[in-house]
Amino acid sequence: MRNWTIVLLLFFWISSFVFSQEGYDNCASALTICPNDTVFVTNYNSTSTKCINCEDDFSKVVCFPAKNTIWLTFTTNDTGGDVQFIIDNIIYKTTSNQANTMNAALVNAVLPCDPTTYKLLGNCVSNGTTSLTISALNLPANTTYYVLISGGVTLGAALPAEAQMRVHMLGTGVARPIPAISVFSSKQKLCKKETIRIGSQLLYCKDSSIYNWFINDTLVAKTDSSYFETNRLKEGDVVSVSNACFTKCRIEVKAKSQAFSVIDFVVNAGEDTTIHEGESVQLQGVANGDSFSWNPTFGNSTTLKPIVKPNETTSYTLVSTYQGCSLSDAVQVKVLKHTLDAVTSFSPNGDGINDTWLVPYLEDYPNCEVKIYTRWGQPVFETTGYSYKKSWDGTYNGNVVDEGVYFYIIHLRDSFNNAPMQGTVTVIR
Repeated sequence: MRNWTIVLLLFFWISSFVFSQEGYDNCASALTICPNDTVFVTNYNSTSTKCINCEDDFSKVVCFPAKNTIWLTFTTNDTGGDVQFIIDNIIYKTTSNQANTMNAALVNAVLPCDPTTYKLLGNCVSNGTTSLTISALNLPANTTYYVLISGGVTLGAALPAEAQMRVHMLGTGVARPIPAISVFSSKQKLCKKETIRIGSQLLYCKDSSIYNWFINDTLVAKTDSSYFETNRLKEGDVVSVSNACFTKCRIEVKAKSQAFSVIDFVVNAGEDTTIHEGESVQLQGVANGDSFSWNPTFGNSTTLKPIVKPNETTSYTLVSTYQGCSLSDAVQVKVLKHTLDAVTSFSPNGDGINDTWLVPYLEDYPNCEVKIYTRWGQPVFETTGYSYKKSWDGTYNGNVVDEGVYFYIIHLRDSFNNAPMQGTVTVIR
């Protein structure tokens, strides 16, 4: 008994799904048919609004009454012309005492869904069985119309017909070219990090939107123009572009480029380093191209690992070429011209002399962190980056601190000099 109960529940659930009412059974929710489209529709459980001047009050205009009516809508193209609808592949619901014919008509509504403005266009078909064809000639351009499909009523059948069916729209009044898009570039082989301009061309794409650009199907840019520039391509990358056409019945078009060939090779100038004034350092360049050079040049610049002795902080650029491509990488040698030596005391009395605590050349470390504490560990000053304008003036929260000894910790936050500086400074009043 339990198994039969489950089977019956499944039957009723499936039946309610298959024969559920469609959303396009009223004029306001009419199903839009687009050019070059074939749609499959049903009038199962569709309703009719039985009142004067309601949306389904069209029986005085067409050749059939409103019974299980569904609404379709379409808009003519920019030129207008003839339109034809073919309704076929009709599969009727085989309920006892139910008719097996369908009705169809094409109407115009000067005011959308207002039955007082309905007008029949072309022929009207009633009680068609296996296939229905309705058509209208010389329809104006860019005008919206409705297609009515209702269940037929026949002698001996108490219920109007319900069916699934196929609807196909054709004719010069709704035909439009199929839009297309292409993607192109001046070359398919390029150097690593080379900037390349990639273009696209749209055909038959009215009311186009923005261009969406993809590298290997990952969205990387949106542009108003039909061109896109990038220097991020790697070997085997594919660039594609998409756009959308037409305000009504939008269509997305997309195209892909061929895979790009990208010439890549190793150029590495080495890690940045820091030296003191008067010291030298050996650069650690690596390159596997056909040739290489250093800039700025120096006496032994013909080697990948030259020894340099700059007088000031200098960036050295290693340039290498291979198959007509050039790649470069830079290394910075930071020269510390002076040893950091914090002033041990100052007198913030407002006389303009020695009023702030100075740490000469600490401004060479813009990311440094400076903290000052009392002898009991209470913080009185903290800053990131230290210079004359940001120096401690012997106050805490706007109030002068007591005379005495204070402790400081300076973290240079420099990749070449991580050791903290610690010491004391005396405030003299």
